[in-house]
Amino acid sequence: MQPALTPQQTVHGLCDSYTVERPIGTGGFGHTFLARRRSDGRAVNLKVLRLDRMDDWKALELFEREARALATLDHPRIPRHHEYFAFDGQQPLPPTAIGELDETPGALPELQLVLVQDYIPGRSLQQLIDEGLQLEGPRVAELLRALLEVLVYLHGLHPPIVHRDIKPSNIILTPEGVPFLIDFGAIQTRVQVGSAMGSTNVGTFGFFPMEQIMGKAAPASDLYSLAMTMLVTISGAPPERLPLDERTGKVGVHEVAPQLDARLQAALDAMLEPIIGNRLPTAQTALDFLNGEIVLEPRRAEDPQMTPVHLPMRAPSESLPHLRRSSLQWLWAASIGLGGLGAGLVYIVFFDALSETQLVRVSPLWLTPIVFGVGGIAGENHRTRHPLATACMWAGIGTILLIAFIYGIFPTL
Repeated sequence: MQPALTPQQTVHGLCDSYTVERPIGTGGFGHTFLARRRSDGRAVNLKVLRLDRMDDWKALELFEREARALATLDHPRIPRHHEYFAFDGQQPLPPTAIGELDETPGALPELQLVLVQDYIPGRSLQQLIDEGLQLEGPRVAELLRALLEVLVYLHGLHPPIVHRDIKPSNIILTPEGVPFLIDFGAIQTRVQVGSAMGSTNVGTFGFFPMEQIMGKAAPASDLYSLAMTMLVTISGAPPERLPLDERTGKVGVHEVAPQLDARLQAALDAMLEPIIGNRLPTAQTALDFLNGEIVLEPRRAEDPQMTPVHLPMRAPSESLPHLRRSSLQWLWAASIGLGGLGAGLVYIVFFDALSETQLVRVSPLWLTPIVFGVGGIAGENHRTRHPLATACMWAGIGTILLIAFIYGIFPTL
């Protein structure tokens, strides 16, 4: 099949014009080209769908769905959308122009749909796998966090967007190592419930979970695909070659990647639950667990088929009561408790033995731990990435202000 566009060809869009440089990807009925925007020389991707090469209307539906969704997205790890138009080889037309065509797929004129996005330089995870490169544990955790943040954004939209085709070839690493999630042609823009939940089955076999096979993708389906992508990238083996527990149907994360730390292994394990009800419910929960902000409720010992770590499938607000306090939360409570105990000793035991000036001067001994604990709680409530640093900052500022009061203001009173 001849490519839709040729090098040095000028493609006129509705918002700008583009000079084609070279093809960078080819599908069954579509092509992707690297081009330069005439207005500022910016590198862009031209993703082109040739209507005369389509076998059915499904390709057009997926292409239009991707274009509509990308136009609404704004995230630094998703290539920016510029415009979407039809092109007859000479001039641009609005995409709605194809609605005026009354022809069957395969017999359409040489009209092309063009989707313009930022070009992301770099290599896909699949290319790294093909080259035999392996990622170290800390790098895997870093990538997983960055991609979970993308899913937190997508799944938090109203309605949520489910990517449905996360795999190594759809994750690009820039030369600086920054990951981008690409190819939204398989997205599902609503999550339905019950018998009405079905939709066309799309995705890449081996990377999506059972519910997606039945056309019932949900946000948790993307978690499974992302975890499988990480394991395939770590091991270099395709999904069908990964060890599988015949009793549970789960991929053996420890067998595939014994070099990963326990928390990262546990996160991947919980994201790879075959049954959606046993899987981590949201990308935010997975991210919080990976960051050490929560721990997952242990599974019941009387249920031998359950693995050691589990969070039942519930809405996020319902899941929180089932999460035990993290070690940091106990630190905040202990600091406030120790500070309160210190205050009690000073004002109950030593009150008569110390002068007023001495009582004021020893106040940092009990007040600083209390401020430290309150600062840590405030950091967690505001979901800062580093609540410990927030607590230290509060304690430092509180101590400085207290010392300034003791030696600058109190003597004048």
